Amino acid sequence: MSEDWRRRRRSTCGAYWMVAAMTSGMLAFAVVSTATTQQGLAGPAEGESIAQWTGRWMEGPVGLIATKEEKEIYAELSTTQERLQFIRLFWEGRDPRIRGARNEFLDQFTERLALVQEKYSNSRQQGWETAFGQVVMLFGSPDRTRRELGGFPVDFSDRPPILWSYDKRIPELEPNEALLFVFRVGRWKLMPPYPIGPTAIPEAAREAERRSNVGAAIPSDYQRAMDKVIAESLVNAIDYRGAIDSVRTAVQLPDAQIPFGYSTHLAATGAGLVRVEIEMTWRMDTLVFHLIEGNFKTDMVVDAALLRDGEPLFVGSERVEVVVAEAEMEERRQEIVRRTLVLTAEPGAYDLELVLLDQLLGYRTIYRGALQVRLP
Repeated sequence: MSEDWRRRRRSTCGAYWMVAAMTSGMLAFAVVSTATTQQGLAGPAEGESIAQWTGRWMEGPVGLIATKEEKEIYAELSTTQERLQFIRLFWEGRDPRIRGARNEFLDQFTERLALVQEKYSNSRQQGWETAFGQVVMLFGSPDRTRRELGGFPVDFSDRPPILWSYDKRIPELEPNEALLFVFRVGRWKLMPPYPIGPTAIPEAAREAERRSNVGAAIPSDYQRAMDKVIAESLVNAIDYRGAIDSVRTAVQLPDAQIPFGYSTHLAATGAGLVRVEIEMTWRMDTLVFHLIEGNFKTDMVVDAALLRDGEPLFVGSERVEVVVAEAEMEERRQEIVRRTLVLTAEPGAYDLELVLLDQLLGYRTIYRGALQVRLP
């Protein structure tokens, strides 16, 4: 199973649900239940409205990849509709294939967020707030990590300096630039670049320890590199102010979580395998629609997985794209939208996981329940 799927699945940006165990042909309905500690990082937390979520959206990890201008524009917005329109444009401007089935940049962002939350969170900071996490969010994970540095006394510190290095070229940095992290005042800090030699790093590390009152800001050399990465992520021209001014009240607002019904159907396929059909249904007025060129549009990707002991064994994906003419929306609000995902699995007991990715607003909602797969 790919690491991409594991990371997408670990991203706790939505709400979890609990239902009774499902059997073939039984209709179930997603119900929001308990929240997790990392919930609400890129989407509404449990019990949080879309209005509340959009009010703090730029204060979360997305602020690490936003330009200075984008932050200024977002701070000026006063309504939920305006903010939702901005968020849609924000991800659209970073979509390398704007009409593709997935927004690859959005996938990468949530994968990196899941990784840093899992690997670098501590009692003081969430993973994305740490120096390690902020570097990973912009540059990705390092290719090499060194914890034992030549010439540095082993007994000098129980947290010796850490060096990260990348094979890829990072704009604004010297080729093969190594990033130096030192620990002080209870936190890891990214240090300004230093010559990499047999004695230079230990000396720099000792000096950093002595300057214990210095804050934990990203050094300007690396901030320039991060700003360059942020600027290069904008692959589509976006006129935020013009677009937002033209559709101040055009976004349809459901609850923060998108409820849906589903039923499962099992059929034998031969060779001892079972065809698992998952039919999902949404009522039209529970979806988030944006008015785009005279049409209301929603765009989601639903990932389905059968898991055992937390490991995804059988996976599938389905795009849910709905376009409704502006004049027809009112009469179609109660209409039911249906999509069917198909998995082929071995008989057995599984956890069924459904991950809804809203491609226009950039957050995931995760639902999970039990499923017994039997040969019909």
